[in-house]
Amino acid sequence: MNSLIARFALLCCMVSSALAGTGARVYCWAPHLGSSSILLDSHGQGIGSYAGRPYSYKILGVAGTLALGDQCDGAFPDPNDPENKFRQGWWIGGLGNHVNISSHVKLQVNWAQYYPERLEVTGDRPGVSTGPVRIYGETWETQKMFGYPEVTLVFHLAGSGDYSIPNRNPNGYFYVVAEYLPTAPEITGKLTVDSNWVLRGNATTVGFEIDRTGGGETAPPFSDYDSDGEVVFMSSGS
Repeated sequence: MNSLIARFALLCCMVSSALAGTGARVYCWAPHLGSSSILLDSHGQGIGSYAGRPYSYKILGVAGTLALGDQCDGAFPDPNDPENKFRQGWWIGGLGNHVNISSHVKLQVNWAQYYPERLEVTGDRPGVSTGPVRIYGETWETQKMFGYPEVTLVFHLAGSGDYSIPNRNPNGYFYVVAEYLPTAPEITGKLTVDSNWVLRGNATTVGFEIDRTGGGETAPPFSDYDSDGEVVFMSSGS
């Protein structure tokens, strides 16, 4: 995929997302967006972000928090229940059964593969939340995986194709835990030798230390979210 194709696909995705709006408020970020973030405001929505041709983009996991809203397809909060638990519609003779509602945010890379870890919440009432969590999974070095330098990340909010009763208006924050290097890192270091002089035929110890700048995980720029309070999970494949 070249830059023109990636930018055109991204533009189409952004235009279609402008028609959305079901009350969802999920802010998404990845370590190439700087101080800005992307808002998902409708269930079933996906918005892409073109990251250019970085020297390295290494995805380590996902993180954030997600809470259920009060609107669903096929269910509603029971106004007569003190906890407003969800009920599955109206039936002849009364209300339907209590049900659990779900939502999630997942990450698609280069319009192709979905990262195996995602941020998900399931509950029986509005306000049920994931907490804040950080989920480490497989390490994806995108240049090696896809064989080309272009990187596009697409944030997806769950919709009718994901659950029989999706939540229409979840809220929260989602970000990619990744190391992003736009250019090759500067490498410096030092060499140490145990002796100032060495006789021919004798050995001495030589050591070296390499310092590499750049990389590392970057905290998201969300003003109302504290990544220091996240509960960390490691996937079994890590």
